[in-house]
Amino acid sequence: IGGLIAPLNIVSSGQINAQVPFELSAGEQYQVIVNANGALSTPNPIQLSANAPGIAGFATGAIIAQHLDGTLVLDTAPAAPGEVIVFYVAGMGLTNQDVASGTASPSTNLAQPLDPPTVTLNNIPVTNILFSGLTPTLVGLYQVDFQVPATAPNGDLQLVLTQATGQSNTTVLPVHN
Repeated sequence: IGGLIAPLNIVSSGQINAQVPFELSAGEQYQVIVNANGALSTPNPIQLSANAPGIAGFATGAIIAQHLDGTLVLDTAPAAPGEVIVFYVAGMGLTNQDVASGTASPSTNLAQPLDPPTVTLNNIPVTNILFSGLTPTLVGLYQVDFQVPATAPNGDLQLVLTQATGQSNTTVLPVHN
């Protein structure tokens, strides 16, 4: 991408998941070229923005989130009002410290996005975001730790993350007290 080797996460016959190198600049257009066994693809242009957050979710639209004990938040194990949960995001942009593309993020001096996110549940702002940034020891994956508002209603709540130049997909967070 843009003449740089993009770190690969998943490669299959129909899909390539790669990290867009942090070294590239937002607001610029770059060419993506795939090298498969020495054969180069036709260049495809991409336009980079400062951030383009995407919340990890299941095919059903349900968010991929965890309780603090590491178990998944599911319909059968919903989040509770007042509980702290963790969810995962791609594309939150540059952080307050340089982390080279393809390297694990630090487990101390945590890397936080330069553009802090806001989170809404059913269009109501969440006021207690405890952490947002690169997931310690992983490559290119961000996480957001937040407390579900004590006043959150029971049900499947729509969760959205917004940054100055980007809004995520809408995901569903099951909540029940």
